[in-house]
Amino acid sequence: MRHLALPFYCAAVVGLLMALIARAIYTDAGSLFPPFGAGVVFFTWCGVRDLRCNWPAFREEMRQRSAERARISLPADDTH
Repeated sequence: MRHLALPFYCAAVVGLLMALIARAIYTDAGSLFPPFGAGVVFFTWCGVRDLRCNWPAFREEMRQRSAERARISLPADDTH
């Protein structure tokens, strides 16, 4: 799951920045819109770029894990 750590981090930062933008709108702090907006754009771009880069490796790892689970045969439990 290490493949998707950075996109999840970026999503959390974007959520925080969006909350700060909402707070800036509420308090009429218009001077904070440009830095918060730039942060939203930057972290969204970084998250999407990294997600597109790492998604094939994540999908391959999940396919390998499911194939390993399918190969392992569980011993029969006939003790009852």
